[in-house]
Amino acid sequence: MAKRNNGEGTLRKRKDGRWEGRITVSYKEDGKPVYKSVFAKTKGECSDKLKKLIQEHREAQLILNRCAFLDNADPTLEEWYEIWMESFCKASVKEYTAKGYAQYFKVKILPKIGNIKIKNISTVVCQQFLMDMYKNGRIRNVNEKGNALSSKTVKDIKIALQVCLQKAVDEGLIRDNPCSKVQLPKDEPKEMKTLKSSEIAAFLEEAKDSNCYEFYFLEITTGLRLGEILALTWDDLDIKNKTITVNKQVQRIGKELRITTPKTKASIRKISICDECLSQLLVLRSRQRIDTRLMFPSPITEKYRDPSSVTRKLHRMQKRAGIPQIRFHDLRHSFATLSLEQGMDIKTVSHMLGHTDAGFTMNTYMHVTDKMQQTVASAMGNLISEKENEKRNKIIQYTA
Repeated sequence: MAKRNNGEGTLRKRKDGRWEGRITVSYKEDGKPVYKSVFAKTKGECSDKLKKLIQEHREAQLILNRCAFLDNADPTLEEWYEIWMESFCKASVKEYTAKGYAQYFKVKILPKIGNIKIKNISTVVCQQFLMDMYKNGRIRNVNEKGNALSSKTVKDIKIALQVCLQKAVDEGLIRDNPCSKVQLPKDEPKEMKTLKSSEIAAFLEEAKDSNCYEFYFLEITTGLRLGEILALTWDDLDIKNKTITVNKQVQRIGKELRITTPKTKASIRKISICDECLSQLLVLRSRQRIDTRLMFPSPITEKYRDPSSVTRKLHRMQKRAGIPQIRFHDLRHSFATLSLEQGMDIKTVSHMLGHTDAGFTMNTYMHVTDKMQQTVASAMGNLISEKENEKRNKIIQYTA
């Protein structure tokens, strides 16, 4: 005969001698109950298991009542990813970022750990998965680049997984984010590549021959991001105040080039340009059709230029100019480095670059700021030495 356990389940001794604890977890369409059971050799042990089962069921019901978007209170990572992507991610991040997350999940994350329930994903599971990405994560170009993924790609995968699991924490599905405690190998600091003054002169000379002088003159004197400079329209130029407004960027999303908001709020800014830059832009404007809206349209389509085509052309120009091959982003580094070396204060450089705070700029260009600090220290030392010498000379003159 079955015995009730405080009205929240039943305990009974089976014919095989074992004890069974059972609760009703749901009902079928025909009204018949669906049970969940636990088993034990003794009544006391079974009673304890039943209490735990009841508690877990209560917690699951609370989750389902609170989270109407869930069909299962104990989802796998793949099940949770689908909900997170559709219900949260696409509504809270830029389309470009959401597509990046989706790509990492579908190609890298879900094939490896997608079938694990999120409550069973531990820090060890995340750690082992990500370390395996370092060794065996590459799928394409294996013969050329080997099996390992770059550290940047692994870090981006970690970010995608961590953001997904953090939302599960926020919704009460799991208590802690297991990915937040993962320790990835530290990268060796890479030497920043920048162009020297002499190299910039040679590069700009080549830019003239390649019919893109104004584009690169503006870049080297402002440090704009590639997507930002490609999105500029003539309405963004304030001739009277000699400023340019940066409030959009060109990004490739899938197979399309789209205009999106800048990287951060700090990236929406107004920057000053020099007289020569303004003069060059006005000459450029005079050569364009009167109805041209973009500052630097594609010479083929007259629409937005493809960032990848700009990069390819840049490398060909560098080769012809006989200067080291660097990324477009390194032109931004060149602007910042030269500006700091010329005495521009770190806060102004930070604003020009669209950084969120000057501390990030200072950390990024530590090699320059260290040199500037040494220059200041030497200048102060020379000043004090001069004062001491003046004082010493006066004493000698007085005693003489």
